[in-house]
Amino acid sequence: MFTPQEASKLLPDIRPKVKELIERKKVIATLHTEIEKYNLLGFKPADVAEKAGQLDALVEDMTRKIAELEDLGVQVKDLEFGLVDFPAERYGENVMLCWRYGEPEVTFWHKHNEGYNSRKSLKIQVIQP
Repeated sequence: MFTPQEASKLLPDIRPKVKELIERKKVIATLHTEIEKYNLLGFKPADVAEKAGQLDALVEDMTRKIAELEDLGVQVKDLEFGLVDFPAERYGENVMLCWRYGEPEVTFWHKHNEGYNSRKSLKIQVIQP
């Protein structure tokens, strides 16, 4: 379980890894598209086998890097947007602190059964008269 402060303190370690994963995912998608194009056409040029080997190595490395992040106790949710969740407790309820690549600190949360679109600011306080 993380507090918002503990989660934000991890960001200097997490941020470069998430950036690398986002970039790696784009390379993987491009390679996969190229390989699929040749497979659909029924052609197997020599460089396709080489690209398939590169793709396998990149996917294996990406899987290892995600596992390294998850070993820190975080959950990698989406590499298109660079979403990472941190398990937390808020007023006795288990929730997820939510961070998106590019944000300076962890300032949002959502319930376990919710996602990015349902996240709420940690800084908004409801004040009743």
